[in-house]
Amino acid sequence: MDPAPIDPQYAIYLLIAVGWTTLFSMTIRQPVRGLRNLGILACYILAVIMPIRLPFGSALATWCVFGIAAGLLYNAYQGIAYLRDKSPEKTPGLSFAHFVYGLLAWPVMIPEAIEYLLADLGVLRVPEEECDADHPE
Repeated sequence: MDPAPIDPQYAIYLLIAVGWTTLFSMTIRQPVRGLRNLGILACYILAVIMPIRLPFGSALATWCVFGIAAGLLYNAYQGIAYLRDKSPEKTPGLSFAHFVYGLLAWPVMIPEAIEYLLADLGVLRVPEEECDADHPE
C-alpha cells in the first residue's frame, strides 16, 4: 500500500490561512483582530474541500500533519513557559492531549501558541486592560 503523501498545494493553502490567522491574532485593535476568524474559517472550509478534491488518505495526512505540528508547538510553548516561571508551585503544562486537540483545533492552537510565546518573550505588547485585570491592586 502506498503511503498517503501530503498534498503540497493544499498544505500551502493551509499555511496561508494559518499565517493570516496568526498575523491578525497578534494585533491589539479589536476590529482588526477579528479578521483572524476568516483564517480559521478558511482552514475548516479547506478541511471540507480536501476530501472531495484529493484522495482521502492524502487529505487526512495533510490535515493531521498540521494537527501534530500544533501539538508540538503548543507543548513547546508550555515547556518554555514552565522554564521561565520562577514560582515554587509551577507545574509543567506538557500534555499528550494537545496532540489530540490539535487534530481538530489546530487552526486556533497554532496562532494562539505563537501569540502567547511572543508575548511571554516580550516581543508583543500586552494591552493595558489585560495587565490591570491580571494584577489588581
